[in-house]
Amino acid sequence: MQTPYNRHPLQAFGLAIGIELVLLAGAGLALAQSDSAKSALSAPVPIMLSTEDPQPKKPPEPKPVPKPQPRPVPRAPAPPKPAPQPLPPAPVPTAFTRQVPPPPPPVPAVPSKVMPSADYLMQINAAVKAAHTCPAAAADLHYTGKVRVDFRLDGSVPGAIKLLVASGYSMIDRAALQAVQNAHYPEQPPEIRGTDYVYQVWIECN
Repeated sequence: MQTPYNRHPLQAFGLAIGIELVLLAGAGLALAQSDSAKSALSAPVPIMLSTEDPQPKKPPEPKPVPKPQPRPVPRAPAPPKPAPQPLPPAPVPTAFTRQVPPPPPPVPAVPSKVMPSADYLMQINAAVKAAHTCPAAAADLHYTGKVRVDFRLDGSVPGAIKLLVASGYSMIDRAALQAVQNAHYPEQPPEIRGTDYVYQVWIECN
């Protein structure tokens, strides 16, 4: 009994050759696709560089420079206040420290409405000059001077004797005051008794 391969050897051979052709055709197609892919990857791609800026950029705005702040000047510390000092105790008044009140001011003399007569004033002037004597020492030294004195009379007693104008020599001044004290005055007229009248006399020592 013969197999089918023995009956048709030419058919089997032709089939084998056809299968090989199909395989070769598939391999060639695969190689062609792979070469096209490699050429596509290796082909240079043109890159276009544009020199124009599509949108110009604005320059950055300058930042404001902060102003320097002045440094605070340190204040000197205030000096400490001095502590209040206690007041010293008041001294206790004693017999030596006790203040004596001043005497009351003298009552001014009321001017007399009645004036002594000119004759009486001449008698007063004559009485003072009669009691006056120039000092011997002043005469020896040739001292001269004029003195003016005033005084009051209580009846015929002089008081409140004052030197109004001095001569410049103490011995002449003392002699004039002594003359007022030693003079013998006439009796006061009734109309001027009890009045406070000031008499003035010039005494000269030549």
